[in-house]
Amino acid sequence: MNHFFQPNNPIMRFLSKFCDLMFLNCLFLLSCIPIISTGAAISALYYMVLKMHRDEEPAIAKGYFRAMKDNFKQATPIWLLLLFLFFFFGLDLYIIYNVIDPSYNWLQVPVWIIIFILLSILIYAFPLLSSFESSTGQLLKNSVLLSLGNIPTTIFIVAIQVFIFYLCLISSELLVIIGSLALFFGCAAMAYFNALFLGRIFAKCMENENKTDKNNMAAD
Repeated sequence: MNHFFQPNNPIMRFLSKFCDLMFLNCLFLLSCIPIISTGAAISALYYMVLKMHRDEEPAIAKGYFRAMKDNFKQATPIWLLLLFLFFFFGLDLYIIYNVIDPSYNWLQVPVWIIIFILLSILIYAFPLLSSFESSTGQLLKNSVLLSLGNIPTTIFIVAIQVFIFYLCLISSELLVIIGSLALFFGCAAMAYFNALFLGRIFAKCMENENKTDKNNMAAD
């Protein structure tokens, strides 16, 4: 029985991680109440889940708010820009489907491509911001390059987000269930799931960067 309560017990580790995600989810949702701070909240969320993947056992509240404070200045303009662009192209889709002649429905194709690119930037930009220091322009450029360079992963992550959103639209019961899960732990759990793939991509980038530095030093 004593063995069950050991910290290294897989069940205890799972329960501990689950409780951390619930607490982190609560901090994230509270941080998103002022919509303007959502970008910094996303970057802080990914900062913490990436540390959890590395088994660094971070202090949740202290690490989260420190990351949010450090990233707020850079994350906020990116978030507001993405929010505006999503609204703009969402309005375009509404006009295409409900206002203009159906013969112009082909116009939705470039709009959906742009929305996919924006979703890709959203997926990569804030985790990158939480992990690396760079200018905003370089950050956005790296987000696009990584999304295209890892297109199967990008499509997979985007497809999951879109599918969940679709489920919320088709059924009020599913909306309540998904909303309840998101309220308790869902947002942090989704970020933790995404970080499983993003962490590997970032680690590979760092490895390639280290190899390039070593080659440059050897050449010198």
